[in-house]
Amino acid sequence: MLRIGAWSRPVVHGDQSTIDQCRAAVLFSGPDPLQADGYAMRTTVIVGHDYCGFERLAPLPVGTRVTLDVPQGTITYRVYANYVEPGQGGPDNGLYWGDLTLQTCVGPDTGFSYLTME
Repeated sequence: MLRIGAWSRPVVHGDQSTIDQCRAAVLFSGPDPLQADGYAMRTTVIVGHDYCGFERLAPLPVGTRVTLDVPQGTITYRVYANYVEPGQGGPDNGLYWGDLTLQTCVGPDTGFSYLTME
């Protein structure tokens, strides 16, 4: 379960077709959250379409607290930066940073929130 304030959604592993189903936030790329290491460029990436209720994933204000429930417990993150890339659906090279990246569309563009584990 991914939580941002009072908002929460389940998280599942998947690909673009899973994202398009609009049922859950999707762990789209990178390692399982407990294996993530932003310093080693092993970033967990969770994605959801803005029109499916995931518009709050990006850009989140710096300092926002986000939690992620995993089988071993709850991981707490803080947003340290965000970025909006012009356009949608382009290559993601160089756009995933930190221990966790949250990604969604922001109007005609793609937004990213970058988080580090507390």
